[in-house]
Order: sequence, then structure tokens, then C-alpha cells
Amino acid sequence: MKLYRNLTILLGCCLSALTLFSQQTLELDYYTPKEYEVGGITITGADHLDHPAVIQLAGIAVGDKIVIPGDKIAEAIDNLWQQGIFDDVKIVVDKIVAKTIFLKYEFVCKPRLATYRFAGITRSEETKVKEKMKIGMGDVVTENLKLNCQNTIHDFFVERGYYDVTSEIEETKDTSTTRNDVNLTFNIKKGKKIKIKDIIITGNETSDSIYENTVFFKQVFNRIAGKSPMSDGFIRSKMKETKVYHWWRVWKSSRYVANDFESDKTAIIDRYNNKGFRDATIISDTVYSVTVPKYWIGFWNKLWFVKENTKQRLVVEMKIHEGQKFYFRNITWIGNTKYSSEELSKRLRIKSGEIYNKKLLNDNMTYDPTGTDISSLYMDDGYLWFNVRPVEVNIIGDSIDIEMRVFEGKQAKIRNVGLEGNTLTNDYVVMRELRTLPGDMFSRDAIIRSVREIQQLSYFDAEKINPLVKDDVDKGVVDITYQVVEKSSSEFNVSGGWSEYAKFMFSGGITLTNFSARKFFKKDAWRPFPAGDGQRLGLQVATNGRYYSSLSVSFTEPWLGGKKPTALSVSIFYSNTTDPSYGYWGTSDTVIWSFGVYGASVSLGKRLTFPDDYFTLVQGISFLQYNNKNSPYIAYFENGTANNINYNITLARNSVDQPIYPRMGSEFSISGQFTLPYSRFNGKDYETLQKEEKYTEIYKWIEYYKIHLKANWFFNIAGDLVLNTRAKFGFLGQYNKKVGYSPFERFYLGGDGLNAYNGMDGREIVAMRGYDANTDVISPSTGATVYDKFTAELRYPVTLNPTASIYVLGFFEAGNSWADFSQFSPFKMYRAAGVGIRLFMPMLGQLGIDWGYGFDKINGVVSGSKLMFSIGQSIE
Repeated sequence: MKLYRNLTILLGCCLSALTLFSQQTLELDYYTPKEYEVGGITITGADHLDHPAVIQLAGIAVGDKIVIPGDKIAEAIDNLWQQGIFDDVKIVVDKIVAKTIFLKYEFVCKPRLATYRFAGITRSEETKVKEKMKIGMGDVVTENLKLNCQNTIHDFFVERGYYDVTSEIEETKDTSTTRNDVNLTFNIKKGKKIKIKDIIITGNETSDSIYENTVFFKQVFNRIAGKSPMSDGFIRSKMKETKVYHWWRVWKSSRYVANDFESDKTAIIDRYNNKGFRDATIISDTVYSVTVPKYWIGFWNKLWFVKENTKQRLVVEMKIHEGQKFYFRNITWIGNTKYSSEELSKRLRIKSGEIYNKKLLNDNMTYDPTGTDISSLYMDDGYLWFNVRPVEVNIIGDSIDIEMRVFEGKQAKIRNVGLEGNTLTNDYVVMRELRTLPGDMFSRDAIIRSVREIQQLSYFDAEKINPLVKDDVDKGVVDITYQVVEKSSSEFNVSGGWSEYAKFMFSGGITLTNFSARKFFKKDAWRPFPAGDGQRLGLQVATNGRYYSSLSVSFTEPWLGGKKPTALSVSIFYSNTTDPSYGYWGTSDTVIWSFGVYGASVSLGKRLTFPDDYFTLVQGISFLQYNNKNSPYIAYFENGTANNINYNITLARNSVDQPIYPRMGSEFSISGQFTLPYSRFNGKDYETLQKEEKYTEIYKWIEYYKIHLKANWFFNIAGDLVLNTRAKFGFLGQYNKKVGYSPFERFYLGGDGLNAYNGMDGREIVAMRGYDANTDVISPSTGATVYDKFTAELRYPVTLNPTASIYVLGFFEAGNSWADFSQFSPFKMYRAAGVGIRLFMPMLGQLGIDWGYGFDKINGVVSGSKLMFSIGQSIE
């Protein structure tokens, strides 16, 4: 094709001249070329192309002066050839009028793609290959395009273990059109998937112990002998992607992928380096195919038989040069003036005689998640341009002297702080949460803390918050811009259900987490609701007609007055439950029993700076009124009105890194709820009232105190794998034994925490997977006054996309509850274990499914398997 194009360029003028004679007779004198003005250009053979664009690409326009014979025609042909879309290009003279010449471009276009399909692969494979090939209808079909497609197919299947894959392209004319279009069929022969049979490693020193095949003893004897602890099995374990095939390893494939193998080799050398083998390297590696026997066992005609076959497998070989093992000897510092060498050595945490570990050295110099590295010491005090470079200055035997060359630089101040990407949330809502303010000294810790505070708002994608730092060395200042991506954080839920007892039940609600009350009366702000000021508004309703109805409204202003982080929260709520036989769903016109709750609460929350600024203190007052008429669900209080006015206080510390999928940090809280001890000053004879069972009089003003303790830890084990451990304790106390424990505000352990009676009489239903709610064994029928619960969860994310974050978990938990504190036995537990999945969607909140197995007996029968659901809350 290149030869043809070059010949066409060289002979462009001659070809044009020859064509001239077929169009119009023209005498050419190569010694005396003539100049013409282009009067017009026509195009044939390229109807689907934009003609003005083609003319522009050629480089000859109407009105241009060209010389014939001359180079202009050859240059135009070359320009058109370079587009790669033509099989043939000719420029001919259509006619000449005096000194005006009219040209015609004649093309034979390369075929274009009409359709393409695959043969020999599955539909799912076809979809994935299409995504990688990135071709479509109308593309010019060239040899290069075909080759790229075949290479893509080859690479795709090789990555999946099909090393013998081949492909052929069948090209056919598209008869459905008169254009020069073609259809392509990719005929693919995948062959059989070839797995890795063995990974052979040589060069790693090993012991000749009789425990050769026992990894633990092998490493022990190697250490005693002064040899490398890197056994074959240990090295293979560090290869995360390249694995030997075993039938039981269903979670990991055993295919060979070149890029993954390179990553595994790097991991091996890193491991050697961390063990003191600074000169370790992989001298050579190779991969080759072997044939291994394959046996089939069958039964036919009353006889067992064994059939032998063969299959292809891969063998990976590596030869390692370990080199000598080294140790740290002397570590000295130069260039440091801010901190003494003793202070820096103490913070470096490496002593003479320790194994030479470059990774440990770099981590302790530059970044340790706990903030105890050398860089944090300087950069948290404004030294943005600080740098330390370790240099090996002396090697004696197996010991290395390190000289730490420090460049402190000057301190940097923050000049400007900005925000980008907040298309909905107002700037001040985010800026007031930041720990980096103009005029402050630069601090890396303050930036990390600011990112955490932005994540806690839940208005932005936690994985895409990026602090962009631009420094001006000459002026000694920095500008910090926090780049964010908005996400929907509000929740809307509607649900309905049917049961024989409650009939149809409807519930719905909305929680606006970034509400703006000041825009409430602005018509243009309702898109779909006023937003951007960081306020929280919640509305929940539920009903099934006359039998049951409830309503709650809440509002939170996180920065009361706009100057300090003092949160004001107010709420009102109402619920009413009646006899199911009454009203629309029943047959009775008389209410047999009913129970109503009315209430309101107000609280103020404040962020503390002592003991540290992760602490908060929340105080509030709540009022509830219970109206009971013969309800069978409230112990010791069948009729009358009970009032509950309580003061509540919560001291909490929250250092969790983000709300949706935390990886590190902890939450602790201690809270109390206290009523007045009415029985101590109202002069009533409660002993007589108890004997006469005048419970309406006893509990007209409810008295109690209630204590909660909660602890929650998150540990980032590796990558995104997180261990979450939790502990909870609750206690309901009494002021006067003659009054006894309040029949309200009790604890019920078991189930998923979703219960029609949750909160009806102030009760708290504590979720316990693996066990049903309302069992008289885990919790007394009248409710418990004390409980404890412990949980351990191992979590791993499937996706952390802001539109739908999903993670899976495995759990073990144990708990119990007791009617009286005198019965409290903290280690007598009901135990359960299981698995679950959590889905967080912005408008629906958190949805969860858990399968739990209760190991202990309830009424003589093991609780066994239980499936539980959660909506809008987590099972804790």
C-alpha cells in the first residue's frame, strides 16, 4: 500500500496529465509549466464524506493558483492518502476555460463497518470484548483496525487463561446498502483454559531438615542456620495474583497474566528487602507449557473403569539471587536545627542491630497512619518543604551506616482556602468545618482532619475528596483547595406490608440531610426541595387505617447562630394503637383497648475541645404522655395517663474516618436519662398503693434513671478489609424500691430491631441476629432492666460508588438481658454467627439482609437459622 501511494505521489502530475487527455485535450510542456486559477472542484466516489472538508484536507481551494505540471497536485494526493480512508485517489482536469481550470477528485473509498459479530464465545464474553475493542458502525475498515481487534481478542482471553486462543476475521459485503460497507465476523477459537501446575523457585536458601515440607519448622531451622526464611511456600504466598491450581481454591483463579506476574515479582523482592536482603533480585524467570495426565473414573456395564487423558498446564520458574542479609548500624543526622538528633532518632524508632528494612525506614520518615513519622513532626508545624534523604555512607560486613540528610526549609502559612465542586451545598457549610484557615501555619494533620470533617457531613462522595495544595516557595505561602463531588444524601422511603394481625400497613418518610429553612418560601429553591444550608428535616408517617397511626417531625440546626458548632434539635411525635377488631379492618364498633403516645423533645449539642476535639456533649429535655385504655401490652398499667419528663445527657467521642464505610477510628458514648425522684417528695404511700394495685396513681409521673454505654472500634486489617467490634450495655434504675422499676422505657433483646411496638411505651428493641424478637427467654415478657451485647464483624466492600455503596460482612455476636440487676450475669450469653450484606443508596438509606444462626436453645430448642432485614438503619 505504501509503495502504491509513493508511486502515485511521484507520478501525480503525469497521471493527471494522462487523465487530461481523457477529459479534454491539453498540450503539456514540462519545460514551460503554465499557471491556472482553480475555478471549481467536484468529487466523485465519496458521497458519504463531507466534500468541503475533503477539499480543505487536500489543500487546493477554489481561487488558488496552481502550476501544471507542478508539485501542488502531488501534495494534494499525499494529503488525501494520509487520511487512511481511501483505496485509490485521483485528481483529474475536468475542463479548462482560458486560464481557469476545473478539477475532479475521483476516489475509491475503503469499506466502512456496517455490523460485526462474534462466533465461538459466550454472550457475556462478547459484551466484555466489545467494550475493549471500541469499534462501531461507520468506522473505516483497515488492516490496522483488524489487527488491533485481533490483538484485543488475544489479550482478553490470555488474561483469562486461554493461552492457545486464535481468531480469524471473515469480511463480507453488506448487501443491504449500495455503499461500500462490510460486515465482519470474528471467528474465535478459545481452546482450553490452561492453569498453572507449579511455581518452581530456585536460589532461595533452605534447610535440609527432616521437616523440609513443614513450612513452620522449615523457617525455624532456616533462622537457626542463618539462612533465608523465604521458603518456596512462603514466597508463593506473597504472590497474590499468580497461584498454583488447587481444586479447593474457588476464590482465586490460577491463570498466568504477565502484568500480574510482574507485580508479584516486585512483591517478592519487596519482602526480601524488608527482611534485610537489600540486594535481592530475580535473575531469570520463564513460563512454559507441559502435558500432564488426566484421569476419568466411570462406571459402565457393572464395571468401574479408569480412563486416561491429557491436559495442558503451565509451569512458572524463577531463579532468585538473595544476596547478603544486612542490619542497621549507626544512624546520624545532619542539617536539623528545629529538633535535636536525639528527638528525631527517638521518633524514627529504629535501633542499631535491627534488620535493614527500607520500607520501615521510609514509613517512619515520610508517612505513618498514626502520625508519628518524622515528616508529620515538621509538616504539622508549617515546614511544608521539609525533606529528609537517607544515604548509605558506610558498609562494614553485614552492617550499614545511614546518614539522614535533613532539609528543613522555612515555615509556610496558609494564604487562601477554597472549595470546588459543591454545586448544591453552600460554601460556608463546608468552610466552617475546616481546620485550615487563612493565616494559620500549614499543617498536614489539619488537612487530614479537614477531609475527615467533610466526609462526616455525608454531602459528598467520601472517596473523591481531594485537598489540592499549591505552594509559593518565594513568598512562603500555600493555597489549599478542597475538591469535592456532590452526592444525594437525603433519604426517602415508602413501604407496605400485610399480616393477619395488623392487616395492611403503610409507612413512608423523608429525611432531608442538607435542608435550607431560609429558602423555604423561595419558589426557585424547590428543586426538589430547598437545600444547601446543612440543616436536617425529617418526617415519618405510618398507618393501617383506624387501628394504628403515627407521625413524627424533627428538625436540626447544626450551627445555631452560625458562629459556633452548637446544634439545636427539636422533634414532636405521636402514635395511636387500638384493638385490631375495631374500625375499618375489624367487625367491632367499640374500642376494646387503645394506647396513645404524644411527645416532644428539644436538645443542644456542643463540640468540646477537652480532652480532645473529637468529643461532643448533648443535653436535652423530653416530654412524653402515655394514654392507656386496657392495653394488654403494658405491664402494671392498664388504664390512665402516665407522664414522662426527663433530662438526657450524652458524652460521646467519634473519630471514625467516614460514615458510609468506615475503615478506622472509634466511637464511644455514655448517656443518661433522668426523671425527678417524685416519690421522694410527693408524700404518697407507695407501699399501700402497690398493695391496692393502684398503678395509675403510682405511675402518673414516671420516675427512673437510665444509663447507656456504647463502644465501637474499626480496624483496617489490609486494603479495604475492616474489622468492626462493638459493645453495648443498658441499665434501667429505680429511685425507690417501693415504687419499683418503671413499666416504661424497658429493653427487649432479639430480632432485627424493627418492631411495630418499638418505642410504643418507650421500649428499646435491641437487635440480636439469630434470635426472634419477643421471646420470653432472651428478654422477659415485661421487658428487661439490664442488657449487654457484644459484636465482631468482618467487612469488605463490593463497590463504594456514591450511587450505591455495597459491602458484605461476616459476624459473631452474643448478648443477653435480665429482669433485674441482681440477676445480671455478663458472661452468660446467647451466641450467634452469620453473614450479611449492606446496600446504601442515597434516597433509600441503608438496606440490609442478614442470615444468622443462633447456637443456644430457646425453650429447649436451638434457635437455628434466621433471616433478617433492616431498612434505613443498621443492625447493631
